[in-house]
Amino acid sequence: MKVILSRKGMDSESGRVASPILPDGTLLSLPIPDRKSKKKYEDIQYKGQNYRDIITQLHPDFDFESYPTCHLDPDIYEDINDRPVDWVPAFGQWGVAATHLDKSCVDVGDIFLFYGMFRQTEIKNGKLSYIKGAPIRHIIYGYMEIGEVIKDDKEIASKYNWHPHSIAPFYTNNRIYISKKCSTFHYDDALVLTQKDQPRRSVWQLPSFFAEKGIAISWQGHTHPVIKGDSSILKTASRGQEFVITTDTKEQEENLSDWVKEIISHK
Repeated sequence: MKVILSRKGMDSESGRVASPILPDGTLLSLPIPDRKSKKKYEDIQYKGQNYRDIITQLHPDFDFESYPTCHLDPDIYEDINDRPVDWVPAFGQWGVAATHLDKSCVDVGDIFLFYGMFRQTEIKNGKLSYIKGAPIRHIIYGYMEIGEVIKDDKEIASKYNWHPHSIAPFYTNNRIYISKKCSTFHYDDALVLTQKDQPRRSVWQLPSFFAEKGIAISWQGHTHPVIKGDSSILKTASRGQEFVITTDTKEQEENLSDWVKEIISHK
């Protein structure tokens, strides 16, 4: 089993709005702007909450005139309203990131852990707002076990026309991963990747076994996790999208499996 830490949702370059940790603990990933898409932010509602309204409350200056449409991907939230009758949870990828997944032999049975840029919110004066002083951190908000990989554009367009990767002209090296199992999470400290009290969200605090032999995280160049106390610290490569974790010992495979089981228990 391979595990892929997959960066998704708005970030410092795409959208520039931290996704909210809602007051009830929901980690609500905000999709990035996408001029190619036909889906407007106001077309998406999570439990009846309109995404455009949510973004406007958090970031009143967001430029919806320039960026009216969005890339809802991965599409895994159960409580988004008005799904097509043939909808299934899915995630699309293309280009360099897709090639990297192929070179890493990512396939059926492997697990994506989706993470993004999150900040704690509260209801203040009747509106959703960020809590003053709350940090922006990388947090795992959902997972998907791959059930099928579809790389044929005609099949994607005909069977999954609700997905952003079904829109022509198609992306280079286009594909979608269909879910076998998936879920999104409520906040828990165990889901936070960013090192505690670290101002740089790309500096991660991982379990100590990540710094031991027999495990590797792709896309990091010559940078490796280093032991610090009971944890390991990794200065992650900037703008990486798909960090593939592989093991080559039985012990490390068990360590990774146990860690993933603990992560996906936070539904």
